[in-house]
Amino acid sequence: MTPHPQTPGQPRVTLSKKAAAPAPARLGVLGGAYNPITLAHLAVAEAAMARFGIDEVLFLLPQVPPHKTIFGASLEQRLEMMRLALEDAPYAAVGLSSHGLFVDMYEGLLAVYPQRPQVYFLTGRDAAERILAWHYDDAEEALKRMFESFQFIVCSRQGAFSLPDDPLLTPYRDRIHSCPLPPQADAISATEVRERCERGLPIDDLVAAPVADYIAAHKLYAASSSMQGIDPCT
Repeated sequence: MTPHPQTPGQPRVTLSKKAAAPAPARLGVLGGAYNPITLAHLAVAEAAMARFGIDEVLFLLPQVPPHKTIFGASLEQRLEMMRLALEDAPYAAVGLSSHGLFVDMYEGLLAVYPQRPQVYFLTGRDAAERILAWHYDDAEEALKRMFESFQFIVCSRQGAFSLPDDPLLTPYRDRIHSCPLPPQADAISATEVRERCERGLPIDDLVAAPVADYIAAHKLYAASSSMQGIDPCT
């Protein structure tokens, strides 16, 4: 299995939009390529808040996402679309991370949230299964480092989440939570947005209206190369 890519330097998180709510006791972190941000991303955040009492959700964009190459929109354009989609969401913060792995994101956000809230990484089923089953150099230590720092909320997209049958995961079963999503969220993906844009089809049912307007104004995702890249809500 391909090793996790390592980004040099100290992890850093920079907020471009702060949540309007008070300092959170429970912080959800939704990392992704956001190419572009869709209504499914918002559905993940809202479901986690309703089911697990999450106070604030940080939508976090890695500068160099692991395991993928991004086409169709620049980092700055994707960040601006995130701000547009979430400008009226008081629970939402938007940030940029220097690193793309969850453990590095967590380290970077400690300086931004010095009150040390409980942290829950929100992720899709396929991404969670990949992370939990990864062939780490030292799987026991890697899992311990993750789950002593934060918890998982795994959203059931494209099928229900099932915890891998691995005895190394047994100590952390109560820190890995499953979260159902509304059925309509399954039909929404960043891939579908990019494909529709390439074909000149409307995307109003897939993204927030300001995002649709921004994509049209900047003629994003018109080239066939823009159809590459996957994130938790692709």
